[in-house]
Amino acid sequence: TIGQLKIEQKDIQMNQRARSETAKSEREEVILQAAETLLRQSGYSILTMQSVATASGLAKGTIYLYFSSRETLIHTVYGRLFDCWILRFASDEYRPAEFDGFCKDFACYFLSDQLFVELSRSPWLFIDPKVDSIAHKKSRRAMATRIKRLASLACSCLKIEPTSAHQLIWGLLTAATGALVLTDGQQL
Repeated sequence: TIGQLKIEQKDIQMNQRARSETAKSEREEVILQAAETLLRQSGYSILTMQSVATASGLAKGTIYLYFSSRETLIHTVYGRLFDCWILRFASDEYRPAEFDGFCKDFACYFLSDQLFVELSRSPWLFIDPKVDSIAHKKSRRAMATRIKRLASLACSCLKIEPTSAHQLIWGLLTAATGALVLTDGQQL
């Protein structure tokens, strides 16, 4: 059938070297989706580069072309989950204009994805030496962008100054991740 043919063509493409930027982006997406699926199914401690390679239909060496270590791969998955969380939080049409409501919504959206919560609970995400320096710098820039987006939302919803909004967002993120680390496995 046509669906099977598309899958077979995709498999053939996955076994060939990705030369164009589009093909490289598609391959990276396949790797990240496989890693996220495996993390959701089995958790961090079970995930290996080989399991990601098998799940994505690629060679283990190909995975290393895109991600220098398992930690870099997981770090990238975490960044994507963080971006999805912000997108869901920012796209909520109803946004309370009072502080308590904003903080409550922040926490509810933060806790809405179990994998995001589990990875947020892991302090190694921020200090692991196995994450290569390029990925670490990229991650720091992405985090700054995320904070600016959340602070902008806080400014518009709460009608507060940008500096206060940045401090509020950092405080909420620090409290949320700190609470997760302290509860380590317990339900919030």
